[in-house]
Amino acid sequence: MQQISDYLFMFSLILLILTLLFKGVGSKGSSNAMGNIDLAMHENHGNDLKSQDSIIKNIFKSVFVWISILGILVSILLSKL
Repeated sequence: MQQISDYLFMFSLILLILTLLFKGVGSKGSSNAMGNIDLAMHENHGNDLKSQDSIIKNIFKSVFVWISILGILVSILLSKL
């Protein structure tokens, strides 16, 4: 039972990391990556905040995030038995 719990935990953790990479960090680039001047950075700050909010919403709407969190919780419960 312990080995199943370990494998489930590792699979869920890998799935969570991959989902965060593809849905979060990998989906949007930084708007200031080209070295914008201060004025342009100030004007784009609102857009940056909206973009960051939408990234967070997309992550929590993802089914894979919830599957991986559920898998981690189940593996913890299995290890307690």
